[in-house]
Amino acid sequence: MPVVLVCAVSSANAQSGSSNDDGPSTPTTEKDEPPPAPAQAADTKPDGFTMGVFVFKPGGRMKLDIIRDFSAITSEDSFDPRTIAVDGSDGANSQLHAKETRLFIDVRGPVENKELRMYVETDFYGSSSVLRLRHAYGSWGGLLAGQTWSTFVDDANFPNTIDFESPMAFPSIRQAQLRWTAKLTDKASWSVAVEDNKSTITPPPVPGKPEYVMPDFVGRIRFDGPRLHSFVAGFLGKARFRPATGDVDDVTLWGSVLSEKLKTVGKDSLYGQFTFGDGVGRYRGAVTAVPDANGQLHAPKIYAGMAGYEHYWTPVFSSNGVYSIASQPDEDFYPPDGNSQLNYGALNLLYWFLPDRAWAGVEYLYGRREVFSGDSGTAHRIQFAVRFNLP
Repeated sequence: MPVVLVCAVSSANAQSGSSNDDGPSTPTTEKDEPPPAPAQAADTKPDGFTMGVFVFKPGGRMKLDIIRDFSAITSEDSFDPRTIAVDGSDGANSQLHAKETRLFIDVRGPVENKELRMYVETDFYGSSSVLRLRHAYGSWGGLLAGQTWSTFVDDANFPNTIDFESPMAFPSIRQAQLRWTAKLTDKASWSVAVEDNKSTITPPPVPGKPEYVMPDFVGRIRFDGPRLHSFVAGFLGKARFRPATGDVDDVTLWGSVLSEKLKTVGKDSLYGQFTFGDGVGRYRGAVTAVPDANGQLHAPKIYAGMAGYEHYWTPVFSSNGVYSIASQPDEDFYPPDGNSQLNYGALNLLYWFLPDRAWAGVEYLYGRREVFSGDSGTAHRIQFAVRFNLP
C-alpha cells in the first residue's frame, strides 16, 4: 500500500477551532475557525439575537467554485498533489460545485464571570455532498471540549487560498479533544490537550489489526503581538499493530511545528511554517506507520516548509502567493509508488465587490508529485470563485 506523504509547517478529512470568517480581506478556506464575537458596548445592539444573557449568532457563507484542470489529477474539488498522475498520462477536467458552503451557530454568554461558548459548524464536503460536521465544541474560561482544530494547528496562520485544500506543508486537521489554555503574558499563552489519534496504519502482511492505544498529547505556545504572530507546537503519540499470534508492535509518533506571521507594510503580511517529525504526516491525512520487510512498524519521517506573502493592492483588491514543499527521506521498505516529495503553489487575485459581504477571485495552482521510483508528474489548475458571507 503506497505511503502517502503529507505534512505541515508551524500540518483531509478529519474532524475540526476559531477563524476570521466575518470580514477577511482575502478568502478563508477549509481552515477557517469560527470568528470571535465582537465586544458589545452596553448601549449597542448585540451581534445576534439574545435569549437571557446569551447571544445567538447564526452565520456562514455561500461559495461557488469553478475549476479547470489542464493535467491529470483525480482530486477534482480540491487541489491535492498526492493525486497527480506520475505515469505520463494526460488529462483535463472542469468542475463546478458549492460544497464549501457553510452554516454555523455561535452561542455566547457570561457564566460565573467567564464566557461560556458553544459552537457548531457544518459544510457539504461529506460523501455525495451531504452535510458534514466541521466544529462542535464548548468552552468556558480556559477549558475547551469537543471537535475543532487540533492544538497542533496554527489556526491564525492559514494561507488565504481560494483552493479548499491549502498547501500540503501545513498541518490541517479537526479532531475531538480536551484542551486547557492559560495566559503567560498579555500577548502570550500556552495550551495542552489530549486528542483523538485515529490515523491510517499500513498493516504487515500477516493476520492482525491496528490499535490506537493512547490519545495524542499536544502542547503549544502562542504569541500575538501588534505586528508579529509566533507559534510553536509539538505532539507525542503511539501506533500499534496486534498480530493474530505473537507480540504487539508499537511505534512512537512525534512532531513539531514552527509558525510565524509578520505584518510588513500596511495590511501586507509575510508568513511561513516548518514542520518535521516521525508520523507527523497524520496531521495532514497521511499514513502514520508502515512495515519493513520483517513486518516491523516504522513512522515515516517528514520535513515540510511553506512560505507566502499577502499583498493589498487597494482596499478592495488583494493577492496571496504561497509555495510549499513536503519531502520524505527514502527507506528500503517504502514501495516504489510512495510519495517522496510534494510541491504546492498558489497565486490569486481577490476583489471584494460588497465590503465584508462578497468577493470574486481567481487563482492559479501548481503541483508536483515525485515517487520513490523516480517517476514524477505536474499539474496546473485555474480556479474561479464567488463567495457571499451571511450576516
